[in-house]
Amino acid sequence: MLGTLGLWALLPAAAQAPPNRRTCVFFEAPGVQGSAKMLGELLDEGPGPPRGIRCLFSHCCFGIWNLTQGRAQVEMQGCQDSDEAGCVSFHCDPSPRAQPSSGSTLFTCSCGTDFCNANYSHLPLPESLGAAGPEGPQAVPGESIWIALVLLALFLLLTLGSIILVLLQRKACRAHGRPVPEPDSDRDWNEQLPELRELCFSQVIREGGHSVVWAGKLQGELVAIKAFPPRAMAQFQAEKTVYELPGLRHDHIVRFITAGQGGPGSLSSGPLLVLELYPKGSLCHYLTQHTSDWGSSLRMARSLAQGLAFLHEERWQNGQYKPAIAHRDLSSQNVLIRDDRSCVIGDLGLALMLPGLTQPPAWVPTQPRGPAAIMEAGTQRYMAPELLDKTLDLQDWGTALRQADVYSLALLLWEILSRCPDLRPADHHPSNWHMKQNWAVPLELVNSGPWQ
Repeated sequence: MLGTLGLWALLPAAAQAPPNRRTCVFFEAPGVQGSAKMLGELLDEGPGPPRGIRCLFSHCCFGIWNLTQGRAQVEMQGCQDSDEAGCVSFHCDPSPRAQPSSGSTLFTCSCGTDFCNANYSHLPLPESLGAAGPEGPQAVPGESIWIALVLLALFLLLTLGSIILVLLQRKACRAHGRPVPEPDSDRDWNEQLPELRELCFSQVIREGGHSVVWAGKLQGELVAIKAFPPRAMAQFQAEKTVYELPGLRHDHIVRFITAGQGGPGSLSSGPLLVLELYPKGSLCHYLTQHTSDWGSSLRMARSLAQGLAFLHEERWQNGQYKPAIAHRDLSSQNVLIRDDRSCVIGDLGLALMLPGLTQPPAWVPTQPRGPAAIMEAGTQRYMAPELLDKTLDLQDWGTALRQADVYSLALLLWEILSRCPDLRPADHHPSNWHMKQNWAVPLELVNSGPWQ
């Protein structure tokens, strides 16, 4: 047996996870900047290694070892951010993943039982490293800390680099009005969606990074048609999943009519969401064209708060379950105005169903909940600071995402009230409010408000 770490004997019997939570060995070198601690809850077992970690986002443990000149050192152990194919293994069976330097090979394992990443039985020796000694490579605990530091730094750099590249790609695509390419965009989706042959397209009313919104008609009813290119199938499916929740019916949430496929004229067919049409347009457009008296401003503000409160609430009603939902892209472009000048919340493409007190029924679809999926958010100037600087509390991410939505709501309330002439002198309401890029309420609004 090669490279046995002997960590099992050091783990106390008290560190037992509930049946639905995986517990893994946790190790990382001291002094390392950045940590995988956010992937689980560390068990309080004393200051020194090894420690246990109770996973938040998967049922999978991982281990990383480095084989250098016939010697093996443990580098990192903990929870995976999501389940993967290797997690079905009951034991840690390392396989080579990378060669950070000549004569050095990085081995990793994934496994799906409690504390399965505590040790390994052998490291397969690649031919490129030559023959090892008669007893094979042995771990040298005294030398592992420096290698752990280097390997962990490389691991974090590679992870951060991948995230940055993805974010830059998304930003570039959105800036040029192109949809973000998806790895599964070429799958055969058209067999799963009905052809909406009675759908008529009239004119484009909005273009976004992943979709184009048309005004049109379906069976004589005026509708809004959100058309996605086939490469944006992932965005379409995410938004369709939320809209099709049976309990998602509210006066201040955009009304979903149906989903299918089609296209205007000779353009190629693609996936579509058919929604109720609100001719007055977005809150952003409406506020650039109109001011509102105190009563109308309160109606807009109250309806907006009611719609968001409904999204955030977990409820059973008339036998239908609605999970709590975080919007994550609340902006004046994604809020629409009804004929009575109340608001409805739309664009649920980034909405995420939150964990609740009630166990959801089996028919409620699940969504990815890894750290990257949770941190993803929408319009930057409406984002809460904890999303911008990546300090969102992942231990209680459901509450944290609700709070981030409320931050965005506060900015929308300021936009509404800044166009209410009853709150400021008649010659001083800000006609250019929508051009501001400030992150906080402007000082002149505070100084001129009726609350002084």
